[in-house]
Amino acid sequence: MKREETASSDNDYVFRYKMSDGTNREDKRCASRLDLLRMHLRNILDIAIPCNGDSEVRIDGFKLMNDRSRIHRVFDGDEGCPVESDSERRGNLMPTETIRYPDGDNGKSLEEENGDAWGCGFQSIRNTSLYEPTVEYIQRLLQSLLDLVELESHGKTVKVDAFRLKDLSQWVEESSCDPADMLGYLATRCNCNCVFCYNKGCPPSLALTNPSKSPDEEFKEVQTRLKYFYPEKKKNLFTSLGSSFEAFIHPHFREVLQEVRKKSDKLIRITTNGSTLTEEMIDYLLGFNPLHLDVALHSSSTHRRQRLMHDKTPEIAIKSLPLLRKAGIPYNTVIVPWPDGSPEEMLDDMERTIEYADENDAHLAEISLPGYSKYFSEDDLFDHDSIWEAIARKVRDIRSKYGIPIVIRPAMYEEGLFCNRKNLPEIIGIVKGSPVANSGLRRGDILTKIGSNVIHNRPQARTLLSILQKNEMESVAIEVLRKGCTLDLLLNLNKTSYPYSRDIDTHLGIIFMGTGLRGGYLESLEYLIEKKGAKNILFLTSILIKPLLEKVMLESPFFRGRNIDIKVAVPPNRFFGGNICMGDLLVVQDYINYIKDYIKSTDVKPDLVVIPSSPFNLSGWGRDLTGRVYMEIERETEVPVEILECQTIYD
Repeated sequence: MKREETASSDNDYVFRYKMSDGTNREDKRCASRLDLLRMHLRNILDIAIPCNGDSEVRIDGFKLMNDRSRIHRVFDGDEGCPVESDSERRGNLMPTETIRYPDGDNGKSLEEENGDAWGCGFQSIRNTSLYEPTVEYIQRLLQSLLDLVELESHGKTVKVDAFRLKDLSQWVEESSCDPADMLGYLATRCNCNCVFCYNKGCPPSLALTNPSKSPDEEFKEVQTRLKYFYPEKKKNLFTSLGSSFEAFIHPHFREVLQEVRKKSDKLIRITTNGSTLTEEMIDYLLGFNPLHLDVALHSSSTHRRQRLMHDKTPEIAIKSLPLLRKAGIPYNTVIVPWPDGSPEEMLDDMERTIEYADENDAHLAEISLPGYSKYFSEDDLFDHDSIWEAIARKVRDIRSKYGIPIVIRPAMYEEGLFCNRKNLPEIIGIVKGSPVANSGLRRGDILTKIGSNVIHNRPQARTLLSILQKNEMESVAIEVLRKGCTLDLLLNLNKTSYPYSRDIDTHLGIIFMGTGLRGGYLESLEYLIEKKGAKNILFLTSILIKPLLEKVMLESPFFRGRNIDIKVAVPPNRFFGGNICMGDLLVVQDYINYIKDYIKSTDVKPDLVVIPSSPFNLSGWGRDLTGRVYMEIERETEVPVEILECQTIYD
């Protein structure tokens, strides 16, 4: 294998991992060579899918070459080996984690240790397994070997309790090489203490938590990562990002930003609470374009922002908006309308903040519907349905009052609640200064044709607009439906101004109500059903996607007049709990629990369970947010499970 140009050196940051998690593994040790083989096969099957020709093969057992008369089960213990479920196995091999909470007083991390403390400088195996599960496999492999043998050097036994990666150039992999990721390794602390901060409600077993390190150690790690950062080759050292806080307050932020810009000329997108965006900082940022900021303003009122975020200097973030406009740095304004005080006060403040963002030419206003997990609060903090609906209604009422596009996250909530016709390519906002803003298109227009292409749905429109965005054409004809009338318009693709940016706007300045549901997903679902010959199918999704999915399936000829029973169901999110309803936040155990409960309550065992891939898309290794691989669902439920490949719906 050809190595990268950069080789490891003694000055590289050392990626170290503990051999043991500190739990009692006495009853889980490899007591025999057979146990050793079984453990290795289990771990390999968590990473790789065996194939025969072009077909995937599901393996549940193996034979020894010297005794082909006996089958040994991979996942069910036999021959005296204790039976151990996948959840128990993972639970006993999970490393100890450090959970961080932002401290509003000094900007440092508060640590709450779950079990034994991490040694200084160790990486998190659980977090690493999300992005590079080979490291976890090596840990298990070494531990299983040490259950059976002792190592020695010069005639003396050697005790081993950790390992480190040897040649980092061998750990470089294909990557999008987003330069913002490098700054993400610095976003480990926060100088605010938001009452709604999602990091406060992280479950203890969430794989996105990382052990605390000193700023200097974090800086050294980033320096090493930058050494193996190859944007021109689209290759990078494997990712190991955790929950994000505030990168701007890191003492080495400016040094890293400079090095990132030297390595990449791509857009750098940074999320910030705005507390450091002084005039001096904004002037400094001008040297790093293209740049885009997501400013979590939350309120344009100093009093309310201070109350919600415990920001000691709320005026800095509020005053940063006109400074960003003056500097020509595009930005989004992020608002979480948290029900602090009366609902009327919350909604009035949201509108005033949107109005302020509009006056200062924000790229768009993003309204994140308030959520919390059971780890944030065991009690209901507010009436979820009434608060979410009130916020959505308010946004829909005021969209026509302001020039700034206003989007709701998750967008599927708004569409499911208010739109009878789903998946429409309807324009809900137009970015100021964009080709669309100068063409005569209006909010409420429905795209019916782009160039010579007839538009049938929102995903198709988004795809075509993205192609045009990258094209060097000077103009394109657009046909829209406006209040029942068809209009032909001409877009001048080169006539643009602030805050529009070709680097961030992928649809020529058109803002839609979310991503929508691609027709190709339904075709893939039909293929999975036919491949399995299934008649009784259980499709598991979220409460947000279900209405749109059922409507699209109802209109599909595939499901009409055929002897197929397909049930669309919504597993409750027991892992996060609270009012969390995003399907992408479901984990393996949520699916296992639901399938078992479904079979028990209906006395029906499905021929096939289909699950969208989005909860397992974070790293490309098919793992959920706890680090468990999706294949464990089929192993524990004994029901065939297929993953429907789809993109993660971030909006």
